[in-house]
Amino acid sequence: MASHTKILVTTTSTIDGVKIKKHIKPVSAHIVAGTNLFTEFLGDWADVFGGRSKAYQDQLSSLYNEAIEKLKMAAYQLGANCIIGLSVDMDEISGKNKSMFMITAIGTAVIIEANSPENEAIIKTDTIIENVGVDKINALRNKNLIIEGASQGELILDDKIWNFIISNQIEEVSLFLIKKYTEAVIDESMHPEVSSKFYKQLVIYFDSLPDDSKFNLLYGAIEAEKNERVILKLSEIIKELNLFNYEGILRLFNNSAFNIKKRGLRISTYDKTFFNKNDKEDLQKISAKIGEVFIERGIRTLKKQLLSSKEKEVWTCECGKTNDLDSHCSGCELDIYGFYRHEIKPLNAKKYIEQKIELISQYVG
Repeated sequence: MASHTKILVTTTSTIDGVKIKKHIKPVSAHIVAGTNLFTEFLGDWADVFGGRSKAYQDQLSSLYNEAIEKLKMAAYQLGANCIIGLSVDMDEISGKNKSMFMITAIGTAVIIEANSPENEAIIKTDTIIENVGVDKINALRNKNLIIEGASQGELILDDKIWNFIISNQIEEVSLFLIKKYTEAVIDESMHPEVSSKFYKQLVIYFDSLPDDSKFNLLYGAIEAEKNERVILKLSEIIKELNLFNYEGILRLFNNSAFNIKKRGLRISTYDKTFFNKNDKEDLQKISAKIGEVFIERGIRTLKKQLLSSKEKEVWTCECGKTNDLDSHCSGCELDIYGFYRHEIKPLNAKKYIEQKIELISQYVG
């Protein structure tokens, strides 16, 4: 099935040239924003974009688009390819001297198909743009300036820039953001609040990107990154956003570096937003791949016991130390498979994946 970004959305209950094959269920999405988000935005950007009204409209448009994207994702997870009867409402919620805006988008998730081959193009969302507004031109200009600033390492990441990057899904700055986050992590002991805020923004940024971009950028960064603390944080983003990806994990498993294979093992225990029958087969392949990739790195031998003619099985680590079979190396602290105590072990990962396959089978057969 295509990405959720390809889902057709309409305010009508029918579409000419298309028949509704199946009504699935109503879907909804809610976006809540504090009113201070608007006041800060307006105060800083009034001169740039030509006044308070324009800035206010831009921010509302961004929230509207975010609500629609969440609605499309909800429909996508149900197996729909269209949302009909779209309705968007905005309300102000007040209480205890605080106010918030809430945007609610609702619609019905359906599966549609064309009535005839001539109408196949209707269900595709890609269109040719014949006219373009000045707002889009200005947004593109700002986007290009941000990309240029990032490429030169001179982009200053204040709240306004973050908002623009996220709202416009600027993939080209991802490497710059990861580099800046690495710097924040290195300096975390001095300024932990900076690292924490940066991480939250990074999660929102990656969540805003199209699915394929999320996978390619995050898994690519985890494969290339050297700082283990940053790798752990990037892995947490994958876990938090349910970005388990079969091809991405295999890519890590197939890397020649053992520490990168380990990164794939950790991610192999994470989840997707939803699973289907095809995922069962992919999970089985990953489980089998774990058995192929993570073999014993130590060498098993027999050693005579003191004051006894009996021999016991021991293993010799790559560092040269000989150890009891079920123990970690007394020299380097690795086990026979090359893992530290705190790391997830291959056998445990396989067991977890096999349990997941059984649970999925209870729902999708």
